Amino acid sequence: MQRVMQTLEVMPDGVRRGDVIAVGGIPHRVRDVRELRGRRKRLEFEDGNVFVLGPWVAVKVSRNRTAGGGPARPRR
Repeated sequence: MQRVMQTLEVMPDGVRRGDVIAVGGIPHRVRDVRELRGRRKRLEFEDGNVFVLGPWVAVKVSRNRTAGGGPARPRR
């Protein structure tokens, strides 16, 4: 099945493992998402960097999808 990269704008609650987020113009793939106090999200990236999002900050993410429209399985 063919995979398609889709760019979306999501709130922190919508960020998923496997999403790619550009921080300072550098793309990072999300390895883990954890909720912190105050509905903030702690994003851990595959390269070991960590980023904390406030609850009302919209971010653009790139996400792999299958050509049929369903979500692609996350890479492990």
